[in-house]
Amino acid sequence: MERTQVAGMDGCKGGWLVVTWTLAEDESFEAFFAATFRQALERLRDATILAVDMPIGLLDAQQPGGRSCDQAARRLLTGQTSSVFSAPIRGVLSAENYQEALALSRSSSEHEIGLSQQSWNIAPRIREVDDVMTPELQRCIREIHPELCFRYLNAGVRLPKKKSAEGREVRRGLLRSARITSLEEIRASARQGATDDFLDACAACECARRILEGRARRVPEGEPPRDSKGLRMEMWY
Repeated sequence: MERTQVAGMDGCKGGWLVVTWTLAEDESFEAFFAATFRQALERLRDATILAVDMPIGLLDAQQPGGRSCDQAARRLLTGQTSSVFSAPIRGVLSAENYQEALALSRSSSEHEIGLSQQSWNIAPRIREVDDVMTPELQRCIREIHPELCFRYLNAGVRLPKKKSAEGREVRRGLLRSARITSLEEIRASARQGATDDFLDACAACECARRILEGRARRVPEGEPPRDSKGLRMEMWY
């Protein structure tokens, strides 16, 4: 079997948590921490598919409900819609503080839609990705949403809250069922990031494998819209 690598990535405190899956007869997993998105990509030169829990493709003017993929994800995550927040518009990424970002978001369209504090908190991570991404890179770097991935693995059934002990154990079980069986060993290779970040990175990695194999799904249905940089605004699971 030819050796192929896929990877999943999630933003965490101070940087990025990455999980890789080398597909071969002696398949293996590894986790590592990278301070920046560019540094992570340097270590992932051999990865065929990289699935990232971070918005790729951004609106220039905020719309009700955000991007069409954000809206579609909420419809799929019945009972968990709060886990899908609208991606910020590209213009706020240059803001120096939350108040400036909020004003830029509101003035971007006639809808005068603001910006959540959660969106602003991850704006530096979104900017890292947006500075790098091109339509060509998007062939191998895909946006995912971990809760969509876990819901898919759970046959569409709503999961317990991700920060609860029960929720974490259910998600570990789903990952093991999807052949990521050595969670403790993988976690030991990179201790940075919270448990939730690690499980989300594992879910992204599992989705990357399904994307590679042509088994993953995407929202919105049909051809996704593109942003002003030509990036597809889509979400895989």
